[in-house]
Amino acid sequence: MIARTLGISRNTVRAALASDRPPKYKRKPKGSAVDAFEEAIRAELEAAPMMPATVIAERVGWTRGMTVFKERVRELRPAYRAQVGRTTDENKRTAQCDS
Repeated sequence: MIARTLGISRNTVRAALASDRPPKYKRKPKGSAVDAFEEAIRAELEAAPMMPATVIAERVGWTRGMTVFKERVRELRPAYRAQVGRTTDENKRTAQCDS
């Protein structure tokens, strides 16, 4: 009766009743055109972490729109930036060391 009222399969109703939470539709991620270039982007960032995304795009052969490419570079770049450490000595002087 529920399946007929909702216009869905009886098996769907059975699965929903057997589950401890409501059913949820999960779509597979589509992926991105940038995925194929991620290794090359990482290699360029390894060599020069502050290289502009436009230069990286040119070097890896990216020919599509820059918005998606720049977003991916923005996500990846923090892992390649130099870590900065600050220390303070007993005289309260602070020094910054780039690694």
